Amino acid sequence: MDRRLNRTPIREQIYNIIKKNIIELKYQPGERLSIMSISKELNVSNSPVREAISMLERDGLVEIYPNAGPSVITFSNRRLGHIAQAILSMLLGSFEICLQSQQTDTLIELLQKALKEQMGHMNLESQPEYAKYSIAFEAAFVACCNNPYISKQYAEIEGLFYLTVLYDQWYIDTNRMEAIVEHQQILGAIMNGKFETAKTLLSKHYNRFQDKE
Repeated sequence: MDRRLNRTPIREQIYNIIKKNIIELKYQPGERLSIMSISKELNVSNSPVREAISMLERDGLVEIYPNAGPSVITFSNRRLGHIAQAILSMLLGSFEICLQSQQTDTLIELLQKALKEQMGHMNLESQPEYAKYSIAFEAAFVACCNNPYISKQYAEIEGLFYLTVLYDQWYIDTNRMEAIVEHQQILGAIMNGKFETAKTLLSKHYNRFQDKE
């Protein structure tokens, strides 16, 4: 764990450190987080660690149960479905804003760039590293709509989304090429002006989680 702290408020530094360790799977799903151990390791009091963990609970990365303490989130089919539903809602809303503001060309450029990066890294051995390129395609919808409130919402859920993609690839065993083909189909529909088809394909891309509930 990185012990270097700077002038940013301590709780935010600790929040970023723990979040990074969760995202990089240094803390495994379901692993208990010891406030005392983290405090000792970072040479800080327990209070800012508790505050940081509360922030992570807000983001959905940590769950806190009475008499059990905090632990990294675990995934059930129901939870995966709820996360996918939230992401899909955000993407469809962002897409609609792009259409209404006539930013389709910008969206296409962003999606093409993200898809090219995803395909270029398809053979990466590191699943966590590849997942970063995979979710960049979805992030393009949020970037294109250029709405600071939606961007803030997406930033708060992005870590959880990343872990969901990892879980999908590791435990549900979704083929990388299958995901790329679905992204290609979504992009193709948008390029051909078939926007309703693109929305349907986006929904299908995420509804597979709903089917597992």
